[in-house]
Amino acid sequence: KRRVLFASPEETGFGQRATVDQPADIGVLVEALPPGVSGRIDRSVDITVELFRGAFASVSRAQLLNGANGIAIRSAAGSWEIVQFETAEEIEPDVWKLGNLLRGQLGTDDATAAGAEAGAHVVLLNEGVQAAGLSPSEIGLLLNWRVGPSGADFSAASFSDHAEVGGLRALLPLSPVHLRATKNTSGDVAIGWTRRGRIGADSWTASDIPLGEEREEYQVEIAHAGGAVVRTANSLTPGYNYGAADIAADFGAPPDEIDVTVRQFSLAAGWGIAAARRLSL
Repeated sequence: KRRVLFASPEETGFGQRATVDQPADIGVLVEALPPGVSGRIDRSVDITVELFRGAFASVSRAQLLNGANGIAIRSAAGSWEIVQFETAEEIEPDVWKLGNLLRGQLGTDDATAAGAEAGAHVVLLNEGVQAAGLSPSEIGLLLNWRVGPSGADFSAASFSDHAEVGGLRALLPLSPVHLRATKNTSGDVAIGWTRRGRIGADSWTASDIPLGEEREEYQVEIAHAGGAVVRTANSLTPGYNYGAADIAADFGAPPDEIDVTVRQFSLAAGWGIAAARRLSL
């Protein structure tokens, strides 16, 4: 039966935001999903899901690369990982094995790095999942939500109540990629990375992607390999020069490896999703 979604910042004054014509297809992980890789098809691990409603189906490679077969999995860190799968096999009644995975889709590679526990919620991203209808002014605000059957008395027990904050994740800058370091003869280390974006970033023809933010700024954290942070700095370009004098002040003897974490800044949402890598010097 059709469901309607209402929201208000108070206990009264609810306005309708969305209508959902079919239930979501949901399930749980039968086995834990280990941390994995993003940016390429992962054949090293399968996802085993008990599905409470609906069914999965395999797709062609072209359909996979065009966005088909997306699911959301609640990661061990609490965030949702978006995963696509190419193959689906029902190995027991209502238990499915999903393979040939594209993990960390739509900028959720931080959830990929966390993995997911057995019993974690899984949602098939089809017509049963609709946008909540947040306005820009409501992003980051705690709102009261009510969900129930269309045409029912709004105060009936058939409506469920929820208090949720939404919209911030969609504004966070994506994690940078291709973190790298080059040491010169003077002992300085040039740390570089490549910016990603949510808006107009899919073209392969342009020399660079649109900035998507009001200004370009990054936070760089440098730490002992597996240890404490020794330096935090900001940069207005996708790179940071870690001078030999600063290295000596932070480490004494020049280290063989350092851990580097980089985040891009958003005026709307703050520091974005982190990219972290151990770099050899």
